[in-house]
Amino acid sequence: MNNPNSVTTNVSVLWGDMDGFGHVNNIIYLKWCETARIKLFQNLWEYEVGNMEEILVKGGVGPILANFNMDYKHPVKYPDEIEIETYLTHLGNSSIGIGHELFSKKEKKLVAKGTSVVVMINYVSKEKVILGKSDREKLSEYLKK
Repeated sequence: MNNPNSVTTNVSVLWGDMDGFGHVNNIIYLKWCETARIKLFQNLWEYEVGNMEEILVKGGVGPILANFNMDYKHPVKYPDEIEIETYLTHLGNSSIGIGHELFSKKEKKLVAKGTSVVVMINYVSKEKVILGKSDREKLSEYLKK
């Protein structure tokens, strides 16, 4: 935990996050990672919110989720707090790999690992956007080393 090249997001486990099996439902982990990914984007691109209106005002270029995978390690139960470390795993021509490590504060262990790929697109032209040198320099600060 606390990788200097990552963004940390804390989320509370809610009673309603649990399913009939008595642990947090698998889809909730993806929602937690979505929240963490938006926090990363806010840091990277100085978004206030990171919604479409803001992206269009800033020229129309923004990320779109292309892929998401989750590896569940340990079940989570209410009550708990989850700490998510979010970082970049790779930079492609127009894509960015993102990693998430989810830790239970109550259990003091890794409970899941997620990976995703976002592609930079121009939402006006609907075209992929190649990552330029200045973007690569900024993004490389968040690459896990």
